[in-house]
Amino acid sequence: MKLPKWHYTLALLLVLLSPALVFAEKRYISDTLIVSLRDEASLRGNIISYLRSGDSLEIIEEHEDGFILVQTATGDKGWIQKKYTIDEKPKDLIIADLEKTVTTLKAQIKKAASKTETLKATSQNITDQLRDKDQEIASLLKTISELTEAVKRAEGKYTDLKQKSQGVEEIFAERDALLARLKTVDQEVAMLRVENAELIQTERLLWFLAGFGVFLVGWIMGKVSRKSRRSGLSL
Repeated sequence: MKLPKWHYTLALLLVLLSPALVFAEKRYISDTLIVSLRDEASLRGNIISYLRSGDSLEIIEEHEDGFILVQTATGDKGWIQKKYTIDEKPKDLIIADLEKTVTTLKAQIKKAASKTETLKATSQNITDQLRDKDQEIASLLKTISELTEAVKRAEGKYTDLKQKSQGVEEIFAERDALLARLKTVDQEVAMLRVENAELIQTERLLWFLAGFGVFLVGWIMGKVSRKSRRSGLSL
């Protein structure tokens, strides 16, 4: 007499599986709307709760009648039919995770773009300051030139007056005052040149950060695009 096919299936399950086999793998509720979690490995068992598609389960024990003892993410333990579970994360959950990732990355990109705009504005402000400093330096250089000529004239007067022995003290005082003014202007020019050099360094740093931010945004979008295409192909 030929035995029904389910007899062979049951015999194979009895050979391959033991009643107390413990797993550490993860499984998920398959594309079934609602699955009952029962207090025993039987459809006659009392219903503890209902599980929905995409719920994550940890397998504790597997029964030969096609039931598995699981623990849910909320801590509930009970028996469900193994045929309603799959060992891969459902596509809709993968898509949802990717959508969350894309949303997060978009927010990061927006933040990076805002920061880039701020850096550009700061760089422009520094450029304007550099232009103003250059104008101040040009003005001071002109003053130095004028004072240098004045000193030369004063020294000429001094020499002439010394030769004539008239107004020597007055010429000395005028010359000393002009020399002191020239020294002060020289110091101001040196300080402005130092400030100008510092502003140039700051501007270079800001442009570097802005460029790196654009590079980072492009790299992130490339990674997301490739991951999205792979997910689309797997679907």
